[in-house]
Amino acid sequence: MQNGQRLSTHVGIWPALVGVAYFACAAIALKLTEGTDGIATVWPASGISISGLLLCRSAQRPAMFLAIALASFAANLYAQIPVVEIAAFTTANTLEAAIGYFCIREINRERETIYRPLSVVQFCIAALLTGTLSGAIASALTGAGLSIMFVSWATTVSLGIMIVVPLILNIAHGYSASLLRHPRLLLTPVLILATVAVVSYVVFHQSTFPLLFVPLMAVIIATYLIGPNGAMTSILIIAVIGSSLTLTDSGPIHLMRDRSPFAATLFMQFYLLVLLLSALPLAALLGARDRVITEVSRANRWLEMSEHFAHVGHWRLDLAKQKVFWSDEVFHIHGLEPGPNPPLEGAINYYHPDDRPKVEAFLAKLVETHEPFDFQARLFTVQGEERYVRSRGDVERNAAGDAVGLFGIFQDVTETTIANLRLAEARELAEKQADMAMLMAQTDALTGIANRRSALSFLETEMRHALEDGTPLSVAILDIDHFKSINDRYGHGTGDAVIRKTAALCSGAVRSSDMAGRIGGEEFVLILPGADSATAQNVGERVRVSIETADWGADGPDSVTASIGVATLKGTEGAEQLLAEADGALYRAKREGRNLLRAA
Repeated sequence: MQNGQRLSTHVGIWPALVGVAYFACAAIALKLTEGTDGIATVWPASGISISGLLLCRSAQRPAMFLAIALASFAANLYAQIPVVEIAAFTTANTLEAAIGYFCIREINRERETIYRPLSVVQFCIAALLTGTLSGAIASALTGAGLSIMFVSWATTVSLGIMIVVPLILNIAHGYSASLLRHPRLLLTPVLILATVAVVSYVVFHQSTFPLLFVPLMAVIIATYLIGPNGAMTSILIIAVIGSSLTLTDSGPIHLMRDRSPFAATLFMQFYLLVLLLSALPLAALLGARDRVITEVSRANRWLEMSEHFAHVGHWRLDLAKQKVFWSDEVFHIHGLEPGPNPPLEGAINYYHPDDRPKVEAFLAKLVETHEPFDFQARLFTVQGEERYVRSRGDVERNAAGDAVGLFGIFQDVTETTIANLRLAEARELAEKQADMAMLMAQTDALTGIANRRSALSFLETEMRHALEDGTPLSVAILDIDHFKSINDRYGHGTGDAVIRKTAALCSGAVRSSDMAGRIGGEEFVLILPGADSATAQNVGERVRVSIETADWGADGPDSVTASIGVATLKGTEGAEQLLAEADGALYRAKREGRNLLRAA
């Protein structure tokens, strides 16, 4: 009972927080837009509701929808909107959350995918579609039709989604974790966003000069210096300050000929949409740049580690400048600390005098024929130690196909015993991988028991023995009852645990000469050589009871049952026919009530 109470409390916390945040944002937006037909410039509540649905667990989703509906109803009631319109707006807001969730959830499968270039386009389309459908629903329920209210509603909701959802998801996915670990790093973003706020206030507090381009510059600068969170936060700041001042008849938007509050609101929405469409692609490109930089840096670190471990370096010769580049490991092989790259003559002079002509000939042939080379030669380290090295090279070409450089790898092969040991290790690893591949080909990956192919092969072999020796042979097919409901209610992790434990119970109930295998999703087979029908039914009944009485854990189902069908070899039927007979008995057991054993 206590576990259930804790689970219920935990399930309700996140929807309650989202509901409170939704109410606060909605109430503030409606309060700021009194006198503008109740239509806010930006409806951040829509972004909060969709973010809440994207971040919550499936068990919390019904409570989340309820919290959104209650918060919307309360906010509209607080704004003293007529009850009929409150019902219509609440319905539209709740459906808009569902539409937005289903449109955006596929885009957000991976961390920060909204800030990938293609995902930005998909996300904007999803936000506009959500806003349009929500506006259509609200207009239809209020009888407004395709009026200016529909346009304003659709834009308002779309803006709220575009501004709030990426910001919340990015924070939830740990984008700002480094800032929290290093509070000093917060100073720069705070100062930049404070500057955005000051700029926004100055621009929208006056109605003399058309300075709307200035906040756009601030957004771009914030995006460059802070990143995606800077873009969304700065736009949110501009939306709050700009909307508040615009609705008090201040700001450059009122320089329009049509100075009505509704026209100002629509223009402010268009202005914010322009800011978004300018900042989101830039944020996506900066995010892509940062990911590439991170991946290249990681690849370079892996390369350095690999070279150091394998004593393999890489080099490059610029043919135009006749300059040589060495990686750190090439320096180490020469007995040097990494430093300035040597001149071409200096690099060749490290080779043994007897081997220098061979090296020069290989390089000249590479330049002339553009064919890769591979040679082994001796060199002297700066300490005078002789080493054997292997060098492999190829030609680097430009876009026109002209040779511009030579590049290759450089390996110390002096320690032949180490090379032989590595060869032996590689051979052993290959053998283990081959053994593992053979085992995986015969074993079910989830349960560790025989898979369908292995079980059928075993059955065919035992059928031949049974027919030759005149001994009995039986099979039992077991299927977990109502397994889909277990998955739906407890999740696929619990479903997998049920399958694994059922496999263990099946394996524990048979002899070493028998076989338990998994032949489908929740379907298992027991192959019982030497067992007649009565014996097979006893074994099957033992398995059925063990499943029915098993403890499935605090997080699992209260009970699990299985239906079993048994068939015994009667003549010369094939393996598939015998399995089909057992399968028919299984489905008879299911038809007659489940948790039963029936014989063919």
